[in-house]
Amino acid sequence: MSHSEIEVAPVRDHKHRALNVFLGEWRAEGQSYGSSHQPVEDPRSAAELWVSAHTGQWHTGEYFLIQDERAVIGGKPFDTLSVMGVDANTGHHFARTFENHGFYRHYDVLVDRRVWTITGERERAQIEFSEDGRTQTIAWEWRPKDRWLPLCDRIARRQD
Repeated sequence: MSHSEIEVAPVRDHKHRALNVFLGEWRAEGQSYGSSHQPVEDPRSAAELWVSAHTGQWHTGEYFLIQDERAVIGGKPFDTLSVMGVDANTGHHFARTFENHGFYRHYDVLVDRRVWTITGERERAQIEFSEDGRTQTIAWEWRPKDRWLPLCDRIARRQD
């Protein structure tokens, strides 16, 4: 590696600290709609109960936030491990997720005050935090074919 190829260490700043809103223990309940049988004309009609618990904690150094979610949707497990951070090259937030069915996703994340918008190729979400930061209103959509459909809606409440 030449001297010009040495990577400069990232600097932790306000964008990293903004991720603090995800810290702690959370419990969520809501509805999941996405399935291969989701009717386009009434996409929320075949809802299944969503119940989950997730924790958010900093990885050593506090550059990356780790979120571990354990959900049960319609009686079946749906577990997701997420890593959120700030891309040192672009200065933008990102999220990477890994779930128990073998899927991996990369999302771009935008922040506008209390609203976090997560955008990927096949899914997107909006997470709005309450003014006191103890409640998340979460709405996910997915694009199974040629249009966006609701995937799940849930409310998460901080437990600690």
